[in-house]
Amino acid sequence: MKIETPNLNEMGIVNPDQIIGYETIHVSEDTDVLRINYKRPKGSFLPKRRRYEFKRHGKPLPDADLRGKDSIRYDISPILGRAIAELDKLLANKKQKTASAKHIKQELAELNTEVNERIAQLTRMVEALD
Repeated sequence: MKIETPNLNEMGIVNPDQIIGYETIHVSEDTDVLRINYKRPKGSFLPKRRRYEFKRHGKPLPDADLRGKDSIRYDISPILGRAIAELDKLLANKKQKTASAKHIKQELAELNTEVNERIAQLTRMVEALD
């Protein structure tokens, strides 16, 4: 299942399937940084980590004139919020695929054991007939 990532595409990310993780850092009261980590193919010249800065939007608090200069509330950038939501969906989907692969490998190992036991049983039955 392919996850649509319009906000990541708007940020210039063209290979969202190569993303393996991200972190957000609150650098100052009006700036956030999003760092995205990639797993690139061997020999790729593309970076393994990219950094994006987002300005927070300042809103005056109620009764701002009574509180003084610390009367501004900074909210996270809407683009950053939507990008984080897309990254969470993307990475959750990858974790689900990893869990599914692990489950399939376990099922395959159990099936292999059962088939080998059945072959051994049939071999014993054939030998008993001779």
